[in-house]
Amino acid sequence: MGKKKLESIQQKKKEKLDRKAKEKKEEEVVEEKSKEEKEKPKKKVEIKKPKVSEAKGRGEYLPISSKISVEVCRAIRGKNVEKAKNILKGAIEKKKPIRYFRYKKDTPHRKGKGFGAGRFPVKVSKYILGVLENAIANAKYLELDPDELYVKRSISNRAVSKESQRGRYTNLEIVVAKKTKKVKK
Repeated sequence: MGKKKLESIQQKKKEKLDRKAKEKKEEEVVEEKSKEEKEKPKKKVEIKKPKVSEAKGRGEYLPISSKISVEVCRAIRGKNVEKAKNILKGAIEKKKPIRYFRYKKDTPHRKGKGFGAGRFPVKVSKYILGVLENAIANAKYLELDPDELYVKRSISNRAVSKESQRGRYTNLEIVVAKKTKKVKK
């Protein structure tokens, strides 16, 4: 009985090895088929960039007065980018004042026909010019033509105060957009 039992065990092992060999061959055939499928040239998928018509520039916790920055932002809002730059550079060089509409108590009038109260906010103009140039650089990156841009939004908000300057921090956001031609219907 021991001899027959040994032969049956050997027979089972042999069958098991044969099954494993068949499975390996089948796996190799499947792998070859998958390699052939992978080697076939696939169609290239083009990634489409979204069409953008505006770009944004931000400045946070700028050490400037919120009240004055509101007036300067009002002065450049809706203007062509080059014209807005000229307004800011004129204020920095003290050639062209910024008119104050809201916060103008005890503010003297400036020269010019009907100009009204105004000042030369040099520090604020420098920071706003930097944010405007940042927005223009972002527009160039988004492949917008800088000659066709205007200041769509210029927003000045008071930032959370830090102890050193007691609330004289400002957050700025300037959005420049491409001019669109209005079609009359």
